[in-house]
Amino acid sequence: MKRIITSVIAPCILYFSFLAFDKITGSTLTYITGSSFLITFFIVYWYSFPFFLLIGIPASIIIDKINRGVRWVNYAIAGGIVGLIMKIINIIEGYPILYDLGTFIVYPGASIIFYLLLKSLEIIFTKAFGKNISSAIH
Repeated sequence: MKRIITSVIAPCILYFSFLAFDKITGSTLTYITGSSFLITFFIVYWYSFPFFLLIGIPASIIIDKINRGVRWVNYAIAGGIVGLIMKIINIIEGYPILYDLGTFIVYPGASIIFYLLLKSLEIIFTKAFGKNISSAIH
């Protein structure tokens, strides 16, 4: 339950982190010519939501089952692996091999956002429902 809620909310936080990154660096990562804020938001949401839902939830279950080391580092590594897989798929499809800093920042960053949101929901559920019920709601 918490993971599904996390996968629904995480794309929103990812988009706003893109906006913050654009403001800080002066880049145009979330800028689409002629598109409004809402259209750009929906594009980012519909692109990232399946990743959070279909890759993020199973990866978080595996990471929680393994439970070795620091969890946020494990989530960042998982995001890096997903980014590497996406880069390999792009190379196989014929896109040129370019050094793409976005792959090594966006995917691990998105997985850390997923982890922080999941951790926040775990804390909220524990405070709202108690430890026994919160641990039963996965």
